[in-house]
Formats: sequence, C-alpha cells, structure tokens
Amino acid sequence: MDAKITSCPKCHAKEYVRNGRIAGKQRYKCKACSYHFTVPKLGKRIAPYYVRLCLRLYLEGLGFRSIKCMVGVSHVSVINLGVKK
Repeated sequence: MDAKITSCPKCHAKEYVRNGRIAGKQRYKCKACSYHFTVPKLGKRIAPYYVRLCLRLYLEGLGFRSIKCMVGVSHVSVINLGVKK
C-alpha cells in the first residue's frame, strides 16, 4: 500500500511528472526543483488495542520477546511502539 503524492517532498511544488521506475516503485521528478522522489510506503498498522496491551505488559515487567509470544506482534514492533519519530 502506497501513500498518495500531492506535492514535492523537498520544495512542496504541485507540479511533477512520472520519471521511470526504481525497485518496482514509480519514480517522480519535480518540475520546479528537479528533485527525484518515490511514493513513501505506509506499512502495516497495529490496532490500538494491541498497542495498549503491549505497553501494559511491558510496564508489568515482561520482556519484548515474551510480549511477542503472547500478543503475536513482532518484538521489533513492540520496541518501536515507544519511539516517537
């Protein structure tokens, strides 16, 4: 699943053209600044119920891999739940 392109991520201009493919993804070129970009991948989302459950289990003292086994979410995803980007 890919996000919608609305403007150039560098200069925010609305005019861009399709400019080939790279690694199976559509590539675009901004007409204003000549910046090449692709559509960012959204990835999978974890339901809010499972996010709260993972955080509650972590606060109770369980390890990341134990939470992974109980909830069925990757331990890397559990680690990344507390990280704000």
